[in-house]
Amino acid sequence: MTDMETLIKLCGMTTEEDISLVNRLRPEYVGFVLFFPKSRRNLTLERAEELVRRLDGIKAVAVTVSPTPEQVKAISGAGFDMIQIHGELSDETYNCCELPIIRAFNDADEAELERCKSLDKIVTFLFDAAEPGSGRTFDWDKLKTLDTAGRKLFLAGGLNPDNVRRAIEAVHPDGVDVSSGIERPQGGKDAVLAEGFVRSVRNI
Repeated sequence: MTDMETLIKLCGMTTEEDISLVNRLRPEYVGFVLFFPKSRRNLTLERAEELVRRLDGIKAVAVTVSPTPEQVKAISGAGFDMIQIHGELSDETYNCCELPIIRAFNDADEAELERCKSLDKIVTFLFDAAEPGSGRTFDWDKLKTLDTAGRKLFLAGGLNPDNVRRAIEAVHPDGVDVSSGIERPQGGKDAVLAEGFVRSVRNI
């Protein structure tokens, strides 16, 4: 964790309109959900590639849940800068991965956290609510004294323009991640909410 400017990741992009918005707002990272049909934000790899090509110098993150070795290989050749992995991370999948990894934890698994501290490809730990994409927060206090072993710490789960400042002041993460907190009820990103979120973070 750091006292430097908090990094921003806007996640769950699905449309050209979303991409135009993030290119204007200039977060450091943008996320695309892949190989997870249960999510309404899920994209085919081909569709995600189209959108990634439209990004103006913003790092693209492939967001996955328990990906297979074949899936991480496909992602590695699709123009992404990083891969975010929720769920299981097998040794075989890890060994196949050519991109830097954001390792997501939806429930603090101490044994898995310790294991991941020894894996060099993992550059960031991201802590999310128990149900990712649900818009629910969790107990931030558990992160205040967390040893990240030199990795960046990102906070996700229920963040929105109204509470992100409080979250940053409570946890002092390296970065914050938002998806449902900047969405319209019918899907797609809400420009006013996204602008408010970015402004809240940048003005701290």
